[in-house]
Amino acid sequence: MISEDGTNVDQRGKCNLLVTQMQSFDFTFCLFLMRQVLGVTNDLSQALQRNDQDIVNSMDLVKASKQQLQRMREEECEWDNFLHKVYSFCDKHGIKISDVNDLFVAHGKSHHRAEKLTTLHHYHYRVDVFYSVIDRQLSDLNDRFNEVNYELLICVSSLSPDDSFVAFDKQKLIRLAKFYPRDFSERDVLSLEDKLDIYVNNMRSNNDFSELKGISSLGKNWWRQENT
Repeated sequence: MISEDGTNVDQRGKCNLLVTQMQSFDFTFCLFLMRQVLGVTNDLSQALQRNDQDIVNSMDLVKASKQQLQRMREEECEWDNFLHKVYSFCDKHGIKISDVNDLFVAHGKSHHRAEKLTTLHHYHYRVDVFYSVIDRQLSDLNDRFNEVNYELLICVSSLSPDDSFVAFDKQKLIRLAKFYPRDFSERDVLSLEDKLDIYVNNMRSNNDFSELKGISSLGKNWWRQENT
């Protein structure tokens, strides 16, 4: 709670201004938007910080986060529901909602003028704020998890030794090798198919490797290094 007993007039003035701003529709709108966007990406953020999270699940969360953000941007009902939450909160807590119609018609302006201003007001919050924030978040996810990085991580996950190499996928590993032509010649790639069969059979039949874990963590560490 901000005290009103301060002796410094300038500090009181700044505090009062801050309180006024925090009780404004602008602040409430941005706060709700931040909460909703962070809510969409929270599971993904938590997963990427856990070493025991497998790559495939993390990539599924990336995909789900992108899809939900895209729905927020494109579907009319998402915008309507969001705005309803903001309006309800403002109404409940006595926060004045900037109503352009009321503001200008009350001063003798025409309804046509008021409707035009209402459209601009609506455009600002929806396009300049709502869309802008979502687009930035989508851009960040697309930059960090572009198609190449996404496919590399999925391919790496095929090496996971968990549950006797249940995630092993020979075709994905061959695809992984093709990403590194300097290390794998065309001949190497052709012979890799047989070598991978021998490798996974040996690993599955050898009890010394039955408790192996950790490839997924290595993959995530690789991704972090690539994106720092």
